[in-house]
Amino acid sequence: MTILRSLDEAAVHFKRSVIAVGNFDGMHLGHRAIIEKAINRAGILKCPCLIITFDPHPQHVIGRQPTLAILTPIDVKIKLLSTYDIDAVLLIPFTLDFAQIEAKSFVEEVYVKKLCIQEIIVGGSHNFGRFGSGDVHLLESMGAKYSFKTHIFPPLYDGEDTVNSSRIRGLLTSGHIKRAARLLGYHYKISGNVVSGTGRGTQLQFPTANIEAKAPYLLIPKRGVYAVYVHINEDVFQGVMNIGTRPTFGAGRVFYEVHILDFDGDIYHIQIKVEFIDRIRDERRFSSVHELKDQITKDVCKTREILSSFSLKE
Repeated sequence: MTILRSLDEAAVHFKRSVIAVGNFDGMHLGHRAIIEKAINRAGILKCPCLIITFDPHPQHVIGRQPTLAILTPIDVKIKLLSTYDIDAVLLIPFTLDFAQIEAKSFVEEVYVKKLCIQEIIVGGSHNFGRFGSGDVHLLESMGAKYSFKTHIFPPLYDGEDTVNSSRIRGLLTSGHIKRAARLLGYHYKISGNVVSGTGRGTQLQFPTANIEAKAPYLLIPKRGVYAVYVHINEDVFQGVMNIGTRPTFGAGRVFYEVHILDFDGDIYHIQIKVEFIDRIRDERRFSSVHELKDQITKDVCKTREILSSFSLKE
């Protein structure tokens, strides 16, 4: 899979492609269906399959408030895309100037003149161009004019849940980890560097790795305690993740800390990945250190119970 960072480069090497276009934040089941459709169509037409996405996320450029939380930073998105049989990913740099391009002009200049696309696949809510004025109806009408075909992928549902990035963000921020995983098609993960902490976990005989989130605007699930897998280089360990303010000790800021089971290595300044499997409980203030230690012991036992029946799939 080739990574492209300019339209000119794509125009040289991947003209007359089938393209799929979107932010693809989360690379959830709906996104995967769109990408698989593009791969299928490219195979039928015997032409390249080109995925077009944007970096950074457009909402971070046009000033949406509050700032949009991101499910998949660009490196994670590329890694997930690399598991598919696609020819190239075009990362269009999203700037304020780019955001001012009129929708019709974008189609004419990029899809028609530069890329000479054969077909385009998008989700039904796809918008583009200045003020988001372009939509699937515009693509269909311009496709008829310029001889490219538009495929509009209908929304997917998982029971009552619509499979989309907004719904997944809502599930994660409300602690519904397992429901979010169903819509994603994988368990949500965050990555970060292990940094020095206060040593509180060691004092409690449950040492923790304190994580500094790697990517800005990364979505962090709801505060509480989670059963997780911890990925360190090529090794995977069970762990208990705590997201919270340490209310028993009166701390104010939010900490991201994980107690890694059956592990005593030195991982300071190493990047690790935490994979959320299930939520154990809310954060709470305990009346004593002894009561807190008893609860952590229960959390560890619960984590072992949850993960003992779970088959890890990376």
